[in-house]
Amino acid sequence: MKPTLTLAALAAVLVFASQASALWEIAPVTRDVAKALGIDVRFLPAGPDQVRVELEFKAEGPLKNYSRVDLRVGQGDNPPVTAPLREERAKEGRVVVGFAADRAQLDRLSLWIFVPESLGGTIYAVQVKDFVEPKKDR
Repeated sequence: MKPTLTLAALAAVLVFASQASALWEIAPVTRDVAKALGIDVRFLPAGPDQVRVELEFKAEGPLKNYSRVDLRVGQGDNPPVTAPLREERAKEGRVVVGFAADRAQLDRLSLWIFVPESLGGTIYAVQVKDFVEPKKDR
């Protein structure tokens, strides 16, 4: 085998091996952690049974190098639906993502903020239900 081809094959194996061994830490985000990270979760009425959920954060500190925010529908490690959300940058240095959902489904929704690092990274997991304010009677 030619030395160039052998070197190329070795390089490919090393690249794929390093990607496969990437470790992602999942960091649950409580209200206190959200406050420390500058994460704000808002709920706006969007119909009789619907609510618009918005997540806003400063792209600084631990979230400076975030790559995306995913909406995960379902529970457990392998939810049936995962989708990246489109970000809005209305204010410099701030990121806003949002979606509308049925109020009854909020306990099945989570938002994952991905922050890559050299070999993997951190996923900040925001359980939407943990940020819902109790419904007030009129």
